[in-house]
Amino acid sequence: MTRSHLQVLINKAVRSHRRTVHEAHIRTVLILDIDRFRQINFTLGYASGDHLLADIAYRLQSVPNCNLVVQSGDDEFALVLHALHQEQLSQIVQQIEQRFNQPFMIQEHECYINVSMGMSAVELSPNTVEQALKQADQALQAAKLTGKNKLVTYHSMLVSRPVRFMEMETELRKAILENQLILYYQPRLELSSGKIICLEALVRWNHPKLGMIPPNEFIPLAEESGLILPLGEWVLREACLQKVRWLEAGILDYQVAVNISPCQFQDESFSDKAIHIIEQTGIDPAYLEFEITESSIMQNMENTVAVLEKLCSKGISISIDDFGIGYSSLNYLKHFPIHCLKIDRSFVKNIHSNKDDLAITNAIIHLGHALNVQVVAEGVEELSQLEILRETSCTTIQGYLLSPPVSVYEIEQSFHRYDNRPVMIS
Repeated sequence: MTRSHLQVLINKAVRSHRRTVHEAHIRTVLILDIDRFRQINFTLGYASGDHLLADIAYRLQSVPNCNLVVQSGDDEFALVLHALHQEQLSQIVQQIEQRFNQPFMIQEHECYINVSMGMSAVELSPNTVEQALKQADQALQAAKLTGKNKLVTYHSMLVSRPVRFMEMETELRKAILENQLILYYQPRLELSSGKIICLEALVRWNHPKLGMIPPNEFIPLAEESGLILPLGEWVLREACLQKVRWLEAGILDYQVAVNISPCQFQDESFSDKAIHIIEQTGIDPAYLEFEITESSIMQNMENTVAVLEKLCSKGISISIDDFGIGYSSLNYLKHFPIHCLKIDRSFVKNIHSNKDDLAITNAIIHLGHALNVQVVAEGVEELSQLEILRETSCTTIQGYLLSPPVSVYEIEQSFHRYDNRPVMIS
């Protein structure tokens, strides 16, 4: 749909919504974008993508005080929202978000969809439609560049955001070259033995002026700019070197897990680069686990099998991260040489209060047992969650209840004493 056609439709929606003298309406434009929609088309086909778009449009049309829902792009929807006050506007946005808390059916599989949203801050009228659309677009881009799956409302500071992102990209290039990056580690606990069995390496950016920058601020930038490839190589190399240092010191005899970004995994030379780094650092590959997202492995699945088999032949373990929120084909899953399924934290968060999340978590655990692989529940923060996971025979947990990600010094001080001994959680 052209921008001029969209403006006509929005103008019509604005004019058709009459207000009384005593009503002070807030009228605004919201643009909604489906995260990773291209992967859905690529993996499941365009017919499935069209069916999903129709289902999304149907759900959005049921949102109260949403005066217009129109598909404005391949994977975007424009909405006109009407509210009497700011609190009601927030309630409308919550209604929109709730439409995506329930799974969508794609080829008889339940799938959860994330969306990014940008909302204009200008009072919508026939004279401000063009301005409102521009603001909503800029806010949407900000949402996508800062981690996706969120709502950003336009404000004047967004005008300078592109400049700040260019500056931050330059700073990130320097950070990779000048050793501003550091690794934190988060332990993983085997429930049957009570022992630590793995440490997940997580990158942090210690900026010389800005201090510690969280990953949700620079990882999306790295992915957008292509810097995720050298960043990923740095993380793998540093994790391997740190493991070698621990082995030489005779401490922390655990596996180390390294996250592999979708861009890395789709790089044709990824496996060769990884093996080269392993050989350079001298680490025993048996101490390494690669965490690869579910959506990554479902792209070009024949190539995926070849790459995974090549890595496994060297002794590297493979874990599927964020399992349950992607679009896995169980037919292909049985052919992947995997060692671990990591249940996404979005299911674990409410297993003590949401029967659907509990059912999905339980199903993934049983699937893991059937495939004879380890199952890790991510994001375990409460004892009530731990108790339920024990009852469902989950094999392993990870989360703040055990430990947040901590520095090398802290992991050595906190968990070296547990080498080959159970950890007590209370």
